[in-house]
Amino acid sequence: MVATNVQEPELLRLGTVREVLRSPGPCITIVLPPYHPGEPAGTPAALLKANIQEASRRLPAWPLPKFPLANLLQPLERLAETKELAAGTHWGRAILRSPTACEQFHLTQPVEASLTIAGCFSIKKLAAELVRPRTFYILALAKTKVSLLRCAGVQAEVAKLPPGVPDTLAEALELERPDHDLENRSTAGSSVGSMRSVRFGTGSEPEKAHAHLSDFYKIVDRGIQELLREPETPLILAGVEEDTVLYRSVSGYGYLLEDGIPGSIDLSREHSALLRRAYAILRTDGLRLQRNALLEARERTAPSHFSTNPDILLHAAFEGRLDQLYVNAGVERMDVFERDGYRSWGSEDMLNLAMVQTIVHHGRAWILPGDMMPDGLAAAGLLRF
Repeated sequence: MVATNVQEPELLRLGTVREVLRSPGPCITIVLPPYHPGEPAGTPAALLKANIQEASRRLPAWPLPKFPLANLLQPLERLAETKELAAGTHWGRAILRSPTACEQFHLTQPVEASLTIAGCFSIKKLAAELVRPRTFYILALAKTKVSLLRCAGVQAEVAKLPPGVPDTLAEALELERPDHDLENRSTAGSSVGSMRSVRFGTGSEPEKAHAHLSDFYKIVDRGIQELLREPETPLILAGVEEDTVLYRSVSGYGYLLEDGIPGSIDLSREHSALLRRAYAILRTDGLRLQRNALLEARERTAPSHFSTNPDILLHAAFEGRLDQLYVNAGVERMDVFERDGYRSWGSEDMLNLAMVQTIVHHGRAWILPGDMMPDGLAAAGLLRF
């Protein structure tokens, strides 16, 4: 079926993009960065129009049987005239166009403007989006109150803790007075006259305040564990170091990310900037996990099921034998390739093609910075058989 309209932007998901990646060429991948009015880079609409002009120049060199060039570009031209693209946007965008696909996606990670025309879409530029959690939370800490933000895609909303879990220290003190705050009494001696007992504290005021806050955070953490029952839901702390360190010391939540958002956070304000900082933290955490998984796989996988040869990996991907693929973000292997009905539209990045075929055949493909790839490898992969 021929696609004629660009769909409304959604988030890039593995299941969705797998179907799109099956599209026949030519495949146009346009990446538009975030834009704020007044920036010198130009609006997304202006960048898209420039990309359309460049595509018009390059595409006639390739045969387009039964599908005129004008039909391929018309949906993009209509999109470039929309008010949405002429205005500012907090998020980047990827537009994927082929004879059978016409999709656009919001991007949560920083991107640079680019245009790629090839036999397949340029998933290598977008692979970081495929490991994004569907939902995560930001817990903003303060000495008197906590606030919780539920984040999904490019949307965020304030969430409530479970019933009975206080969100202020004052409520916690009313709910459950900790043992260390209980008033101690001693029998009075003769020097205090008619008083029957004397009150005394169990510690200095700073010590008691620290203990109160610690107990408050323990109660909040129990509520967090009750609310976030899915073990793979990330939690990011936001607040000054004193509060985040104390919360970590008492928390039992299993997916509390190592990095947090420093400083005092006001969740009543616009959330986009906070979301962008959170996604940067998620990206760092994801890269760390992927690198560790690659190192473990190289150590434990039998040599017959692990390869660092890009040619072997590419053919294995086409054959559906590649289960996991790790690609060096800083390396390209440009070549022309034909196999199983696939034909390059000029010289293409074979590492990107291997990623596309891995995903199409229900494998997983990741992109790692060059300094995180062991021995500077161009690629590494785990074979199913």
